[in-house]
Amino acid sequence: AAPTATTDRTCAPITVCTSSQYETRAPTATTDRTCAPITVCTSTQYQTAAPTATTDRTCAPVTVCTPLQYQTAAPTATSDRTCATLTVCTSSQYQTAAPTATTDRTCAPITVCTSSQYQIVAPTATSDRTCAPLTVCTSSQ
Repeated sequence: AAPTATTDRTCAPITVCTSSQYETRAPTATTDRTCAPITVCTSTQYQTAAPTATTDRTCAPVTVCTPLQYQTAAPTATSDRTCATLTVCTSSQYQTAAPTATTDRTCAPITVCTSSQYQIVAPTATSDRTCAPLTVCTSSQ
């Protein structure tokens, strides 16, 4: 408190922010320091800016990969998840490995039967064509 003609000034210790707090208002000759709790990022967030003595931590939501994506880098406390678009097999390819949450789909070219072969099993989205040799007729057949 400020001194008057009949009283002395009253001094008080300045508040010290703890390690889990940051300063929101600096002390002056007549006001105390104000501290606030440092934000804690949730399990669905990552830290985008670290706290300092005078600034709060900032957090952002972790990216969620869409059904057409897979995760290429897992999120950490200080980095976001990264996603990539799943490969789409073309009409001349079949899927050799299904995608997972963290791996891409793999495709391979569909076998093309040669002029001396014929198709015995048609290709599907996940299996190759099977070809067999044509029978060679003899001159008496």
